[in-house]
Amino acid sequence: MTTNNMATKNPTAPTSLGRELNFAAGAGNAVVARLLAPYDLSLAQWAVLQTLWRNGPLKLVEIARLTGNAAPATSRLVDRMVDAGLVTRSEVPQDRRTVTVAVAPRGEELRHLQDIYQQVNAVLMRDLTPEDADRLFNLLARVERAGRDWLDQTGAG
Repeated sequence: MTTNNMATKNPTAPTSLGRELNFAAGAGNAVVARLLAPYDLSLAQWAVLQTLWRNGPLKLVEIARLTGNAAPATSRLVDRMVDAGLVTRSEVPQDRRTVTVAVAPRGEELRHLQDIYQQVNAVLMRDLTPEDADRLFNLLARVERAGRDWLDQTGAG
């Protein structure tokens, strides 16, 4: 069934999956931002800390790739995080053009915030049964996979 057929057969069905996903992500990001505000952390800083906690010290280009950001923007963000004492930045001795980023002690003090996603999930999925939540996560994974497959097949990825 095409999206147009879905909209015709069910007038309340969303006509744009992208729009609905965007609004849902926006709501989730707003909840995360509010929970991070007392710690003076932005969503972008939070993503970098999460990435470093999961993977350990990384090169700037790896952080950019894993967070889905452009390298220049990631470099500027990391500079601000260094100034805030959240991360350290050090040159790789073998290649002084390469920089490694690691979590600084102040960033480690915030590790307890990792459960923030459980709080966000509780807020966003309060009206879902556990079965609904499982189904939602499975469906979203399939949608993501379909999008990535299309990008790979068309050379756009």
